[in-house]
Amino acid sequence: MDLKEKFLFIEPEKARKLLSQAKEMKPAKRGIDSRAYLIGEYAVLTTSMLKLRNVATRDDDLAYFDELIGALMRLREQGVAVVPTLGYCYDPDSENGEGYIIQARAKGEELYDDAIMKKYYGRKKFAYLSSDADAKEYILSRTRYISQAPQAHFDKFIGDCIALLDDDILIDFIGKSNFFYDETEGFQFIDLDSHTDYKYGLTEHRHDSREICACNGFIPCHFVAGTRLVLDKRAIKKLGKKALQQLARDNEAIFEKCKKAMLNNEISEEQLKSALKTLRIFGQN
Repeated sequence: MDLKEKFLFIEPEKARKLLSQAKEMKPAKRGIDSRAYLIGEYAVLTTSMLKLRNVATRDDDLAYFDELIGALMRLREQGVAVVPTLGYCYDPDSENGEGYIIQARAKGEELYDDAIMKKYYGRKKFAYLSSDADAKEYILSRTRYISQAPQAHFDKFIGDCIALLDDDILIDFIGKSNFFYDETEGFQFIDLDSHTDYKYGLTEHRHDSREICACNGFIPCHFVAGTRLVLDKRAIKKLGKKALQQLARDNEAIFEKCKKAMLNNEISEEQLKSALKTLRIFGQN
């Protein structure tokens, strides 16, 4: 396969070495469209849809993608906690763009690892690699860990969400593995590969960034039926009463920090009230 290269923020020689190493490795992570190979401070991702933005928008010359890469690096330099794309290569003759993306590696670990958490999710179909981790221990310890994150990290997370949305960059709030958390770096954003529909001229209405955050900024919390990625009622019952009580307390602490962060970032009480009509937080009556 004769690949077309565009390495914007990484030396070509270094990029080619990473690609060569990745081809000899097993993936550390797997998503719907990609496999991730983690090499030192870098992540090499496979893709079969490089020419598609947000699944449906054609980007055959990758002009949108190049603009996005530049915007992410600019936001990174301004202090927004995005994981930048450093370069890519692809088969120009492939229909949707088969190739590789090279990114900096996020610090810490997934907000919640969906490969482990899927045991407790109501949605059963996942493309993630399976995990041998103890799911019960994981959900309890990870939720406790996130609940103890400082308020400043939550404040910055919501502020960064607003900054990305103000720049018409699409945030995938569906999977919790699209966010990382590190006790030093705080919350980080990965899997940013598309702009919003407004940017692509698919809608005349430009979203209100704070309204979107009010609805989606509670992603560090666990939800129950009626929301998006929810905890399966029958699965979590197996945790036992004591564990469920602990989980509910820690989840409530996360909820309160998210709520305070929104108010600290000038999301209005009215916007919050409207969002909470549709959200159901685990542990709340």
